[in-house]
Amino acid sequence: MNRLVYMMGFKKTSPLESNIRAHNKVAKKYERIHGEIYNDVEQTRLHESLATALSYVNTGNDIKIVLDFGCGAGNLTKHLTSLGCEVIASDVSQGFLDIVASRSYSAPVKTVRLNGIDLSNISSESVDMVATYSVLHHVPDYLAILKEFMRVLKNGGVIYIDHELSENAWKNDSGLKAFELEMKGKSIQEPGKYFVLTNYVDWAIRQFINPRFRREGDIHVFEDDRIEWQKVADTIIDAGGDVLFQIDYLLFKKNYDPAVYKSYKERVFDTCLMVARKL
Repeated sequence: MNRLVYMMGFKKTSPLESNIRAHNKVAKKYERIHGEIYNDVEQTRLHESLATALSYVNTGNDIKIVLDFGCGAGNLTKHLTSLGCEVIASDVSQGFLDIVASRSYSAPVKTVRLNGIDLSNISSESVDMVATYSVLHHVPDYLAILKEFMRVLKNGGVIYIDHELSENAWKNDSGLKAFELEMKGKSIQEPGKYFVLTNYVDWAIRQFINPRFRREGDIHVFEDDRIEWQKVADTIIDAGGDVLFQIDYLLFKKNYDPAVYKSYKERVFDTCLMVARKL
């Protein structure tokens, strides 16, 4: 078994170490391989949602400073600066931070390297909003980091959490199953995936070594270990916040048939957005 692990280049590391290593490797191609993020439908939804969340900020500042937590290649940072915000783009991956720092924005952007545990290098009550997108499921203790969000927020500041599986995604939902079945028959196929060696390596690792292995360090993406939205809300409330709204939506992926998606998007949901504010 150890020989197989060595041959596959898979070493046993902590979830945090795996996350950092994986994202440093994938940083330069991240935007190309994540079609569930980088498509016009999702990007339009995201921009509108961020604009709505910013309208709830009540810190008294005309120019808002936003902490982009787990900034990745700068998806939120790009939207936030276009909305007039100054951004602290933060991530555990230096590869991602280098990409963000190399780009031009319409407002000031500062990059900060995170330790993956807390926000000790971010001052208390220093930002108007904390925004995070498709990140919480990578954080070992995601409830503890929510308390850190509350600490660094100014009074009246907003927390924006997006692109995490909704509770409905874990239920035996007949409508969602019908959508997935119909979409499978009509979505655009990607034959190139059959020629990607790492797909077979990952399959072998999950079969013979670690059934929960995810190449990009996903942790809380299993039925018995997932983002639990009631716990998220309770943690924010206990830390002095209030949940403003929570929206479940159907995520659009780049290979989806638009007509099928449109026929289901108002009645089935698999992804969640939550916006809260520090009182």
